[in-house]
Amino acid sequence: MRLFLSLVHPLLPASGKDKTMKRIPKTPVEFDYDLWTTEDGKCMVRVKATGETTEVDREVMKTLRNEEKKLRRSYDTGGSSASGDEEETQPSTILSLDAMPEDDVKSSAWLADPNDGIKDAELRMLEAEFMETLTSVQLNIYKACITSGQTPTDYARTHNMRRQSVNDAITLIRKKAKKFF
Repeated sequence: MRLFLSLVHPLLPASGKDKTMKRIPKTPVEFDYDLWTTEDGKCMVRVKATGETTEVDREVMKTLRNEEKKLRRSYDTGGSSASGDEEETQPSTILSLDAMPEDDVKSSAWLADPNDGIKDAELRMLEAEFMETLTSVQLNIYKACITSGQTPTDYARTHNMRRQSVNDAITLIRKKAKKFF
C-alpha cells in the first residue's frame, strides 16, 4: 500500500498553473531584472547579473513591466508578430545588460543624464540677475504671467489693472530679456 501511495502522490498536480508555469516563467530568463512591489507599495528591482536590489520610481517600474510583458508576449506568439508585418514594427529600446548599442550615440542615451545641472544653475543665476533689473510691477507680472503661466487677462482682473497695461508690461519685460540674455 505504501508503494502505491508514493507512486500516486508525485503525479498529483499542486495547482492548475503547473503546465503554464513550465512553459513561461514568471520572470522570463532573458529579462535581466526581477520586479516586485512590497506590501507597503515600494517598487523594487533586482539586477539578476549582480544581485543588486534597489527601490525605483513608479514610472521606471511601469517601463520595466511593459518590457517584461513584451518579452512574455513574444513567447506566446512564437517570436513573430500577430499581423505578420515584422518589418514595420521597430523594437523599442532594449533594456538588457547584454545588449550592445550599435553606435556611441545610442549608448550615450543609456549613460548620460539629459539634464545639465551646471547650465541649469547658471540659468537660474542669470534669471535672478535679470529679475533685479525689473520694477516691482514688472517683477510681479513676470512671476505670474511668464513663469507661472497666468493669463494677462486674469492677472489684470485680480490686480485691478487694465489688460492692455499688463500686455504692455510683458512687452517691456521681453525687450529687457532680449537685451539681457
